[in-house]
Amino acid sequence: MKRPYVICHILSSLDGKINGPFMGTQSAGSLAREYGRIRTEMDADAWMYGTSTTKEFTAHKKPVLKGGNPAALKDDFVADDHAELYYVSIDTAGEIGWDSGAFNIRGRDSHVIELLTEATPDEYKAYLREKGVSYVIAGSKELDCRIAMEKLYSLFHIKKLLLCGGGIADWSFLRAGMVDELSLLLAPVTDGGKGSASLFTQKTGITEGAPVEFTLQKTETIGDSGLYLNYLAKNAVLAV
Repeated sequence: MKRPYVICHILSSLDGKINGPFMGTQSAGSLAREYGRIRTEMDADAWMYGTSTTKEFTAHKKPVLKGGNPAALKDDFVADDHAELYYVSIDTAGEIGWDSGAFNIRGRDSHVIELLTEATPDEYKAYLREKGVSYVIAGSKELDCRIAMEKLYSLFHIKKLLLCGGGIADWSFLRAGMVDELSLLLAPVTDGGKGSASLFTQKTGITEGAPVEFTLQKTETIGDSGLYLNYLAKNAVLAV
């Protein structure tokens, strides 16, 4: 199949958490700078995030939908297929508000692409078109990760994509065989938080998938006593 090469690029604590109080420590701060450096060196065409993470980035802005009953919007919408960087957001329920299709992420200008399903409200699709936010429809009720990746490749020419969390997004795409590589920075700290998000998290109500094994490619001491681990996923569906 033709799809982007996908790298799951994550900074976590020793117990696999990807957010929480540990992020405020000196050692995690040191690793965060290294995380950003490696992300830049990877020179990906797109960065992808789950719904909850995007809500944090957009200060939980809500969409203002217009009344009425718009005609069914079944087609994908491409507002920009030549951007230097794409910000891809999973948002099947249509919950995220945008000012426009342009979004600055970590000091980089990007064009927003939303991943929706056929069940995402038509009013929200109309809202995205009005704002100039691109979207692709992948799946009927649940996101079809394979279709999403094929469309990101064919419609936007994305050849390399960084999957940067949260845990549900990471597991969903890994489970579907859409993750080729895991780039993991391990901070030498833990806070024992029960409510913090984990590196890979099964979505509630979804049948458990088979365990996924990895092959270690590289280890490196990095930052303030941190560790950089690079793996290949054994279940990856070959991109051609």
